[in-house]
Order: sequence, then C-alpha cells, then structure tokens
Amino acid sequence: MTEIHSNLELARLTGIVKWFNNKAGYGFVTALEGEQKGKDIFVHYSSIGGDNQQYRFLTQGEYIDFSLVKSDTEKYEYLAKKVTGVKGGPILCETRRLQFTEKRVVERKPPVVAPEAEQSREDGFVQVKPKSRGRPRKVAV
Repeated sequence: MTEIHSNLELARLTGIVKWFNNKAGYGFVTALEGEQKGKDIFVHYSSIGGDNQQYRFLTQGEYIDFSLVKSDTEKYEYLAKKVTGVKGGPILCETRRLQFTEKRVVERKPPVVAPEAEQSREDGFVQVKPKSRGRPRKVAV
C-alpha cells in the first residue's frame, strides 16, 4: 500500500462515519459541513487520535471531527486527518475502554464472616448429625 502524505490542512470539519473496516484499518466519513458537505472522505486508522496503547477504530454512525487534507494520490481526492470525537472529545472506542475499566475497578466488600459460636451442651445446644437415607428403594415396574 502506498503511503499518503500531505501537510496542507484545508478545514476542520464534523462528519459521520459511513463505514470503517477494523481489520483493514480504513473507512469513509461523510462530511456534514463545508464545501465537501455530503462527500465521502477516506480515513485511515493512523489518523485517529487517542491512546496509542489501544487499537483505534471508528464505529458506523459515530460523529467525529477531522481535519480535511488534500491527498497526494489520485486514488482519493481528500483525506480525514487528526480525527477526534466531536469538539475534541474521545471517540467511541476510547469511551468503551473507559467503561470497561471502570466496571473492573469496582471495589469489592470483604465477605461477611459469622463469629465463631461459643455454644456448648450446657447452653442447651446439641450437635445434630445428618440422617442416613438407608438402602435405596426398589421401583416397581
């Protein structure tokens, strides 16, 4: 695959993810404003901002902000770069990870342990042994 490079940022736009293939690491965003309104813009996973320790991806229907950049190749006219959540917020894959870690960090209370009994025969308590069930019954056929 050829590298796509360009440094000329044309505008910062809001768009909606049309589709994104997690395995291939790319997809398309439909611009919701500006001169490119309604056009599909190519987005590569390397353009998605966020935590570098986690695999970044976009979710179909997710609203995002991105920088519109003119492509150096003939394959795509424009590219989406510096992708973030709306108004610089987190993208859905980041919020999902936060929710997952919050669920795992829930403090657990120690188990309730009954105090040891200090009861004896003198107090009227007698140890009860379980009943034996005897021989198994024969079933009439």
